[in-house]
Amino acid sequence: MKILTLTNLYPPHHAGTNDFRCQTIVENLRTRGHEVQVLTSKHGMTAEQTGADVERRLLLNGAFEHPLASGYKDTAEIELQNNGLLRETIAAFQPDLVHVFSMEGLSKSLLFTLRLARVPTVYDVANYWIAQGIRKDPWLKWWNQTHAPFGENMARATLEMSGKRNTLDETAPTRMMKGYERVPQVYGNDAELAQVQPNSVTAFRFDRLYFCSHSLKEATERAGFRVNHAEVIHPGIATQQYVGEVKPASAPVKKFLIATQLTRESGVLTALQAFEAIASQVPGSSLSIFGKGDSSYIAEVRSFIAMRKLPVEFLPVSNLVRELPAIYKRHDALIHPTEWEEPFSYVPLEAMASGLPVIASEVGGNRDILKHGQNALSFTPGDFAYLAERMLELVQNPDLRCRVADNGQQEVLSAYNESTVMDKIENYLAGSLEFWAQISG
Repeated sequence: MKILTLTNLYPPHHAGTNDFRCQTIVENLRTRGHEVQVLTSKHGMTAEQTGADVERRLLLNGAFEHPLASGYKDTAEIELQNNGLLRETIAAFQPDLVHVFSMEGLSKSLLFTLRLARVPTVYDVANYWIAQGIRKDPWLKWWNQTHAPFGENMARATLEMSGKRNTLDETAPTRMMKGYERVPQVYGNDAELAQVQPNSVTAFRFDRLYFCSHSLKEATERAGFRVNHAEVIHPGIATQQYVGEVKPASAPVKKFLIATQLTRESGVLTALQAFEAIASQVPGSSLSIFGKGDSSYIAEVRSFIAMRKLPVEFLPVSNLVRELPAIYKRHDALIHPTEWEEPFSYVPLEAMASGLPVIASEVGGNRDILKHGQNALSFTPGDFAYLAERMLELVQNPDLRCRVADNGQQEVLSAYNESTVMDKIENYLAGSLEFWAQISG
């Protein structure tokens, strides 16, 4: 297959988000014999990069520290450029299929240009760019909101009456087609949005897509978008980089690890409260924290640790990806206390592959992975007392620890290894070409 990959960021110019996953999938598809061209933003560059397997040409708007353009004139310039570049790339590369990853910060009008191009398109959805990002898109919001400020409403009406909107729909689309002049289910006021039913929005169509978790798919459905037909393909990991032996029942559990982005939603303070509650009952216990994040939150965490004189250390961070395999092997258990609807996290899978027992909060994509008492232990997010009980459970019940560690490792090695997941993605892409052939024929 000739595949055009469309995404907002691509390494080495990245923001530490799902761009690494996109790169892994692209490289695996190339290894499997597919020709893949990447079109992404010029984030991190002073000029466009063209003429290579990765073209960095698109403009970001209001994301990853790029300024937000929201007025008609400035936004129109971005939209015209991005849509023109997409049409130009499709014409030059002639892809069999377009594989779309995160569009956070990118023009959502590109969705309509893809439909107009009539190229088979598959969306790989691993964050909230559909469920939340489309509603915030400044271009589509300017044209489709139901309660615009007076000045914007007058300007919009003038452009519509003059036929300018119809002209723009060919170069920087403002809607899926005529008849969708306003979209209250997406760009309405709070009262209108409160009435939106799952899978009810018809102004956006995603014929072929898959999500990284059931949690993210359900959140997108609740936001009103018609995605109930979507598949769920959980991300995989390079298990060979992590696999290690499960420690025997005779080995004590003393060294706990947290590996996460250090933000308020990470739940690190909850984990510290839990560790404080059990530290005196587990002589010689310690907790390591590995990750980067918000400086003010990190200061708050450090203050909590210092005031209580807890045996907690911050591990130095140089390269998150390269350092983690060895770090997992130096610890006895992983705590993943996230407190937000995280679509999916690799850390529990990596720790399981490494042979560690995992304690994780029952939230977001974790719910897809966790089977309490079988492959991990789980707790209610934000409940430090409940987490403390789980930590003591691991310490005091060696048979349970070995069972969840063994089961977790075997499940990750069989179901979440990179090769198995790539088989699913490749099959879905091939099936999408068949689907498009049927509806086009």
